[in-house]
Amino acid sequence: MRMTRRWMSRAAFAGLAAAAAMLAPAAPVAGQGAAVKIAAIFAVTGPASSLGKPEQDTARLLQTQWTAAGGLAGRPVQIITYDTETDPTKAVLLIKKAVTEDNVLAVVGGTTSPESQAMADYAMQAEVPFMSVAASTTLTVPSRRWVFQMPQRNALAAQKAIEYLAATGVKTFAFLYRNDDFGQDGLVGMQTFARPRGMAVVDAEPFAATDTDLTAQIVRARAKNPGAMVVWSTPPTASIAAKNIRQLGMRMPIVESHGIANRAFIQLAGPAAEGVVFPSGRLLVADQLPPGDAQKPLLQTYARDFEAANHYTANTFGGHAFDGLTMLADAVRHVGPDRAKIRDYVEHLRGFVGTGGVFNMSPDNHNGLALSDMVLVVIKNGNWAIWK
Repeated sequence: MRMTRRWMSRAAFAGLAAAAAMLAPAAPVAGQGAAVKIAAIFAVTGPASSLGKPEQDTARLLQTQWTAAGGLAGRPVQIITYDTETDPTKAVLLIKKAVTEDNVLAVVGGTTSPESQAMADYAMQAEVPFMSVAASTTLTVPSRRWVFQMPQRNALAAQKAIEYLAATGVKTFAFLYRNDDFGQDGLVGMQTFARPRGMAVVDAEPFAATDTDLTAQIVRARAKNPGAMVVWSTPPTASIAAKNIRQLGMRMPIVESHGIANRAFIQLAGPAAEGVVFPSGRLLVADQLPPGDAQKPLLQTYARDFEAANHYTANTFGGHAFDGLTMLADAVRHVGPDRAKIRDYVEHLRGFVGTGGVFNMSPDNHNGLALSDMVLVVIKNGNWAIWK
């Protein structure tokens, strides 16, 4: 039977003990007992480490909580963590190892879009549920049977960014982007949503994930006299772009992607981070949400538990790992440790309150998030605030 109740019905809890109670296992099916194995494959080192480390730390937090709760569906849980080093080739080797040697039930991971694209191809071949933590729209459009996506897609983030530009009267903008699936997909999204608003992309400048200076690209963009600078990347290059823009004396608005939704962007960009606006889920601004917000209790509890366990601030990327892992846990508790049944369950999951929003999956939508699941965030005095 498809379960449609909301995660929030179990989200009014406090601290680790209550979180464990929330995840208490259902009555075990006869014959159960072997460990539930889930692979958590993230870029813990390499250029995307500021994203991958909180993802891995979230997996370890949940391992602790689920163990304290007695496991899932009457079975112990083993979350096996791996480090891709931000290398798509290594990511494929690791997902193959996880499936063929470690015999995992499902996989959460693919910190960057290139890693996730490669892993998704293998997941389809191996017929194993894959919960991607990357944002490229093409990961799940068109829908792929075994691939699900936890972050808001680039298309949603682009639409939200365009809302800000329209509200502030910007008609032209330059677009600086990391030249991979993530950045290229962001460019398509921004172009698509700009046209109906009467806006134009006057310059598009690619850069590599390993670049350490983007001055040349920014000078070329400045020559087109844009009304704003839009950057589509993650730290460190997202931070480098902001610094270089301000170092060149450019005072126009800077809009960045949801790929900067962590403390690393602010730390690396320094004063240049001030005033930067970006689309984001609600986790960063959880304490600023109204009391009736459906996500607020879950967001506050996750942030509190994460920070207590890891001694640094929770961020959106760890939240994506949380959503993928807890969605799998929900499936295991209701349909048992069966790959095909888990896939079917997740595909029809409705009203699942996660850190990224309220997920409403369907056969044609393996992301399940909407524009309403995003807010515009502005960086003020080295911290995050909801923009208007």
